[in-house]
Amino acid sequence: MNSVEETGLSQIVDLPLIGSAEQDLFSVEDDRERADKLKELLAPKLKIIIKQACDQIHQVYGTDVLSDCQILTTPWHSLVAKKTRSFKIATAGLAIKGKGWYFQQRFECTYYSLFVNFFGLRGLESNPIVHVLKNHLEDVTRILKHGRYNISSDNIAPEKYGKLKYDEFINKLQLIHEGGRNGTYIQSPSLVIPIKDLDAAQPVINNFVEIFAIFRAAANVFLGEEDRFEEYLKCLLDWQNQNPLQVQESVTTTRFFPDEVDAVQTFREGAVRQVSVNAYEREPKARQKCIDSHGSSCSICGFDFGRTFGQLGKGFIHVHHLRPLSEIAEEYEIDPIKDLRPVCPNCHAMIHRRSPPFSLEEIKMLLKSARGSTI
Repeated sequence: MNSVEETGLSQIVDLPLIGSAEQDLFSVEDDRERADKLKELLAPKLKIIIKQACDQIHQVYGTDVLSDCQILTTPWHSLVAKKTRSFKIATAGLAIKGKGWYFQQRFECTYYSLFVNFFGLRGLESNPIVHVLKNHLEDVTRILKHGRYNISSDNIAPEKYGKLKYDEFINKLQLIHEGGRNGTYIQSPSLVIPIKDLDAAQPVINNFVEIFAIFRAAANVFLGEEDRFEEYLKCLLDWQNQNPLQVQESVTTTRFFPDEVDAVQTFREGAVRQVSVNAYEREPKARQKCIDSHGSSCSICGFDFGRTFGQLGKGFIHVHHLRPLSEIAEEYEIDPIKDLRPVCPNCHAMIHRRSPPFSLEEIKMLLKSARGSTI
């Protein structure tokens, strides 16, 4: 397969990847109904992203690297599937399947984010993913660090993730015996939705291209060939050197809320720049001053990433602008303590479920009502 089959859906390219209608699909209670609607409305858009990603992969790595990969589009279900099976995610990706084993590199879309997940599930004695990671430790680590990828494994306890460096983690990975079900996973940073157009997914497409070097090398091992990882790595590095700004964009993960204070922007607020929505120039010092004053726990629900995820989540939080920047027509200096509040991604998504956004107090009241207790 040298190209992804035509989807016949070019007319939807200018429509939102995740608008209110798409986002509402994830709240449908009936699993079968939700799966059908996700597959009908969202999966075709993800297949368009797959085509864009495959076109870019061919530009970076050459025209023959997808020859043994298969398209995988989910959510999937059959007449014999249990009705209780949960379908709260829509995916589209590439997969290689074999004797009792498969691995996939795919886009995953939930109600609040879009990201790339690359994983092997069930194994052979010479698990191809582990083989590539261990045999090219230094270069693989460079890729993972550059893209801020998260790596995990079913045979390493989750509470240890934040305490291990990439190379330490890889050295602890175990080859899986035939028929075993443990998996090794590499996950990209996510883009927070709503995403207003398909072009806005380019940073995630870049993530897809970056970890494709590992995916393709593992595929070659699976097929009994040389992994050719060094060849793919050279193609990747050449591409990164030619597109430094493009690659930098791929790790900017929170700019899709119009008023999220982004840690990579500038000091004064209000100057509009075009990303995929009208984002605004922001000040990283303002973000930090907000966190210094109000802490890194969510101002609405109190969730603290550090307490839940350990070192990995320490200090992680969104920063919400109490007055939507889209309502401000001129450049102005913000008061980080007065104008900004730390909120978790879940509460932040709920704030922006309507326009104008909900206030923090309104979301607190909704959460209190849903929980039946005080916050």
